[in-house]
Amino acid sequence: MMSPEARQQMRDILRTALKTAVLPGATPDAPGGYHRTDAEPADLLARFTTELETVGGAVHVPPAIDADHVAALIADIAGDTASRHALLWDDAHLPVPGVANALVARGFVISRQEADAGPGPARDALATATVGVTGADAMLAETGSLVLVSGPGRGRLASLLPPIHVALVERTRLVRSLPDLLLTRPDLAEAGSNLICITGPSRTADIEHTLSRGVHGPGEVHVILV
Repeated sequence: MMSPEARQQMRDILRTALKTAVLPGATPDAPGGYHRTDAEPADLLARFTTELETVGGAVHVPPAIDADHVAALIADIAGDTASRHALLWDDAHLPVPGVANALVARGFVISRQEADAGPGPARDALATATVGVTGADAMLAETGSLVLVSGPGRGRLASLLPPIHVALVERTRLVRSLPDLLLTRPDLAEAGSNLICITGPSRTADIEHTLSRGVHGPGEVHVILV
Protein backbone atom coordinates (compact mmCIF):
# COMPACT_ATOMS: atom_id res chain seq x y z
CA MET A 1 0.00 0.00 0.00
CA MET A 2 1.54 3.30 -1.08
CA SER A 3 1.73 5.95 1.64
CA PRO A 4 0.19 9.41 1.05
CA GLU A 5 3.70 10.91 0.99
CA ALA A 6 4.91 8.44 -1.63
CA ARG A 7 1.77 8.98 -3.71
CA GLN A 8 2.28 12.75 -3.66
CA GLN A 9 5.94 12.32 -4.59
CA MET A 10 4.92 10.18 -7.57
CA ARG A 11 2.39 12.81 -8.68
CA ASP A 12 5.04 15.54 -8.46
CA ILE A 13 7.43 13.49 -10.60
CA LEU A 14 4.75 12.87 -13.25
CA ARG A 15 3.66 16.51 -13.23
CA THR A 16 7.23 17.70 -13.78
CA ALA A 17 7.83 15.13 -16.50
CA LEU A 18 4.71 16.14 -18.42
CA LYS A 19 5.80 19.77 -18.44
CA THR A 20 9.23 18.97 -19.87
CA ALA A 21 8.46 15.97 -22.09
CA VAL A 22 9.62 15.95 -25.71
CA LEU A 23 7.67 14.15 -28.42
CA PRO A 24 9.62 11.24 -29.92
CA GLY A 25 10.91 11.85 -33.40
CA ALA A 26 10.85 15.65 -33.14
CA THR A 27 13.18 17.28 -35.65
CA PRO A 28 16.12 19.31 -34.31
CA ASP A 29 14.66 22.51 -35.77
CA ALA A 30 11.23 22.01 -34.18
CA PRO A 31 10.11 25.14 -32.29
CA GLY A 32 10.98 25.02 -28.63
CA GLY A 33 7.56 26.10 -27.43
CA TYR A 34 4.46 28.14 -28.09
CA HIS A 35 4.97 31.86 -28.71
CA ARG A 36 2.20 34.35 -28.11
CA THR A 37 1.19 36.89 -30.72
CA ASP A 38 -0.44 40.09 -29.53
CA ALA A 39 -3.80 41.25 -30.87
CA GLU A 40 -6.03 44.23 -30.25
CA PRO A 41 -8.82 43.54 -27.71
CA ALA A 42 -11.44 44.75 -30.20
CA ASP A 43 -10.19 42.28 -32.81
CA LEU A 44 -10.27 39.43 -30.29
CA LEU A 45 -13.80 40.31 -29.22
CA ALA A 46 -15.00 40.43 -32.81
CA ARG A 47 -13.41 37.03 -33.47
CA PHE A 48 -14.91 35.54 -30.31
CA THR A 49 -18.37 36.85 -31.18
CA THR A 50 -18.18 35.52 -34.74
CA GLU A 51 -16.98 32.09 -33.66
CA LEU A 52 -19.57 31.73 -30.89
CA GLU A 53 -22.42 32.82 -33.16
CA THR A 54 -21.22 30.39 -35.83
CA VAL A 55 -21.80 27.46 -33.45
CA GLY A 56 -25.18 28.78 -32.29
CA GLY A 57 -24.25 30.86 -29.24
CA ALA A 58 -24.88 34.55 -28.59
CA VAL A 59 -23.05 37.50 -27.04
CA HIS A 60 -24.92 40.23 -25.15
CA VAL A 61 -23.87 43.60 -23.72
CA PRO A 62 -26.13 45.08 -21.01
CA PRO A 63 -26.76 48.84 -21.10
CA ALA A 64 -25.08 49.13 -17.69
CA ILE A 65 -22.92 46.78 -15.64
CA ASP A 66 -25.00 46.30 -12.51
CA ALA A 67 -27.19 43.58 -11.02
CA ASP A 68 -30.51 45.03 -12.20
CA HIS A 69 -29.51 45.37 -15.85
CA VAL A 70 -27.78 41.97 -15.92
CA ALA A 71 -30.78 40.28 -14.28
CA ALA A 72 -33.14 41.97 -16.75
CA LEU A 73 -31.06 40.60 -19.61
CA ILE A 74 -31.07 37.10 -18.10
CA ALA A 75 -34.85 37.31 -17.74
CA ASP A 76 -35.16 38.30 -21.41
CA ILE A 77 -32.95 35.37 -22.43
CA ALA A 78 -34.98 32.95 -20.30
CA GLY A 79 -38.17 34.16 -21.98
CA ASP A 80 -41.66 33.15 -20.94
CA THR A 81 -40.76 29.78 -19.46
CA ALA A 82 -43.34 28.06 -17.29
CA SER A 83 -40.82 27.75 -14.46
CA ARG A 84 -38.54 30.66 -13.64
CA HIS A 85 -35.95 28.59 -11.83
CA ALA A 86 -32.26 29.56 -12.00
CA LEU A 87 -29.27 27.50 -10.88
CA LEU A 88 -26.48 29.92 -9.94
CA TRP A 89 -22.86 29.87 -8.91
CA ASP A 90 -22.26 31.49 -5.53
CA ASP A 91 -22.08 35.29 -5.56
CA ALA A 92 -18.35 35.21 -4.79
CA HIS A 93 -17.72 33.55 -8.18
CA LEU A 94 -19.90 35.87 -10.27
CA PRO A 95 -18.34 39.11 -11.57
CA VAL A 96 -21.47 41.18 -10.85
CA PRO A 97 -22.63 41.23 -7.20
CA GLY A 98 -26.30 40.99 -6.32
CA VAL A 99 -27.52 39.15 -9.43
CA ALA A 100 -29.30 36.47 -7.39
CA ASN A 101 -31.35 39.01 -5.44
CA ALA A 102 -32.16 40.91 -8.62
CA LEU A 103 -33.43 37.70 -10.23
CA VAL A 104 -35.58 36.94 -7.18
CA ALA A 105 -37.13 40.40 -7.58
CA ARG A 106 -38.11 39.32 -11.10
CA GLY A 107 -39.87 36.20 -9.90
CA PHE A 108 -37.07 33.64 -10.18
CA VAL A 109 -36.50 30.82 -7.74
CA ILE A 110 -32.76 30.51 -7.03
CA SER A 111 -30.93 27.24 -6.39
CA ARG A 112 -27.29 26.50 -5.64
CA GLN A 113 -25.39 23.28 -6.12
CA GLU A 114 -24.15 22.07 -2.75
CA ALA A 115 -20.73 20.42 -2.95
CA ASP A 116 -21.72 17.57 -0.62
CA ALA A 117 -25.26 17.03 -1.91
CA GLY A 118 -25.88 13.35 -2.59
CA PRO A 119 -28.83 11.71 -4.36
CA GLY A 120 -32.15 12.90 -3.00
CA PRO A 121 -34.93 15.47 -3.36
CA ALA A 122 -32.58 18.46 -3.02
CA ARG A 123 -30.43 17.39 -5.94
CA ASP A 124 -33.41 16.19 -7.97
CA ALA A 125 -34.93 19.67 -7.66
CA LEU A 126 -31.96 21.12 -9.56
CA ALA A 127 -33.18 19.29 -12.66
CA THR A 128 -36.14 21.68 -12.86
CA ALA A 129 -33.88 24.71 -13.35
CA THR A 130 -34.55 26.42 -16.69
CA VAL A 131 -31.44 28.59 -16.75
CA GLY A 132 -27.93 28.18 -15.33
CA VAL A 133 -25.88 31.27 -14.50
CA THR A 134 -22.10 31.01 -14.13
CA GLY A 135 -18.96 33.04 -14.44
CA ALA A 136 -16.03 31.94 -16.60
CA ASP A 137 -12.28 31.87 -16.18
CA ALA A 138 -11.60 32.75 -19.81
CA MET A 139 -13.02 33.29 -23.28
CA LEU A 140 -11.07 31.85 -26.23
CA ALA A 141 -11.36 34.04 -29.32
CA GLU A 142 -10.16 31.49 -31.88
CA THR A 143 -12.94 29.02 -31.11
CA GLY A 144 -15.62 31.07 -29.35
CA SER A 145 -15.15 28.88 -26.28
CA LEU A 146 -15.69 29.45 -22.57
CA VAL A 147 -13.30 28.00 -20.01
CA LEU A 148 -14.78 27.18 -16.60
CA VAL A 149 -12.95 25.77 -13.59
CA SER A 150 -15.22 23.91 -11.18
CA GLY A 151 -14.97 23.90 -7.40
CA PRO A 152 -16.88 24.76 -4.23
CA GLY A 153 -19.49 27.40 -5.01
CA ARG A 154 -19.01 27.00 -8.76
CA GLY A 155 -20.34 23.55 -9.55
CA ARG A 156 -20.50 21.93 -12.97
CA LEU A 157 -24.28 21.44 -13.00
CA ALA A 158 -25.03 25.12 -13.60
CA SER A 159 -23.34 24.96 -17.01
CA LEU A 160 -24.46 21.44 -17.91
CA LEU A 161 -27.95 20.71 -16.57
CA PRO A 162 -30.35 23.60 -17.41
CA PRO A 163 -31.44 23.98 -21.05
CA ILE A 164 -30.11 27.56 -21.10
CA HIS A 165 -26.59 28.47 -19.95
CA VAL A 166 -25.77 32.14 -19.32
CA ALA A 167 -22.15 33.05 -18.54
CA LEU A 168 -21.28 36.43 -17.03
CA VAL A 169 -17.74 37.19 -18.16
CA GLU A 170 -15.43 40.14 -17.75
CA ARG A 171 -13.91 41.44 -20.98
CA THR A 172 -10.45 41.18 -19.44
CA ARG A 173 -10.76 37.38 -19.51
CA LEU A 174 -10.64 37.28 -23.31
CA VAL A 175 -7.53 35.64 -24.79
CA ARG A 176 -6.65 34.45 -28.27
CA SER A 177 -6.46 30.69 -27.70
CA LEU A 178 -6.09 27.86 -25.22
CA PRO A 179 -2.27 27.84 -25.56
CA ASP A 180 -2.27 31.58 -24.78
CA LEU A 181 -4.38 30.94 -21.69
CA LEU A 182 -2.18 28.11 -20.42
CA LEU A 183 0.93 30.19 -21.07
CA THR A 184 -0.36 33.01 -18.86
CA ARG A 185 -2.18 30.75 -16.37
CA PRO A 186 -0.12 27.54 -16.12
CA ASP A 187 -1.78 26.74 -12.79
CA LEU A 188 -5.32 26.93 -14.15
CA ALA A 189 -5.80 23.18 -14.61
CA GLU A 190 -4.97 22.68 -10.93
CA ALA A 191 -7.17 25.52 -9.68
CA GLY A 192 -10.27 23.35 -9.24
CA SER A 193 -11.73 19.89 -9.42
CA ASN A 194 -12.54 20.09 -13.13
CA LEU A 195 -11.79 22.29 -16.15
CA ILE A 196 -14.42 22.59 -18.88
CA CYS A 197 -14.13 24.11 -22.36
CA ILE A 198 -17.58 24.95 -23.72
CA THR A 199 -17.97 25.78 -27.41
CA GLY A 200 -21.58 26.70 -28.07
CA PRO A 201 -24.71 24.67 -27.34
CA SER A 202 -24.66 20.89 -27.01
CA ARG A 203 -24.67 19.21 -30.43
CA THR A 204 -25.17 15.52 -31.12
CA ALA A 205 -25.36 13.75 -34.48
CA ASP A 206 -26.62 10.22 -35.05
CA ILE A 207 -25.32 7.70 -37.58
CA GLU A 208 -27.35 9.42 -40.31
CA HIS A 209 -25.72 12.78 -39.44
CA THR A 210 -28.98 14.20 -38.12
CA LEU A 211 -27.93 17.03 -35.81
CA SER A 212 -29.73 17.54 -32.50
CA ARG A 213 -29.13 20.36 -30.04
CA GLY A 214 -29.50 20.27 -26.29
CA VAL A 215 -29.42 16.50 -25.87
CA HIS A 216 -26.32 16.17 -23.70
CA GLY A 217 -26.16 19.72 -22.38
CA PRO A 218 -27.72 23.18 -22.78
CA GLY A 219 -29.47 23.90 -26.07
CA GLU A 220 -28.60 27.60 -25.69
CA VAL A 221 -25.36 29.29 -24.61
CA HIS A 222 -25.31 33.03 -23.97
CA VAL A 223 -22.39 35.22 -22.90
CA ILE A 224 -23.08 38.50 -21.12
CA LEU A 225 -20.02 40.76 -21.25
CA VAL A 226 -19.48 42.77 -18.08
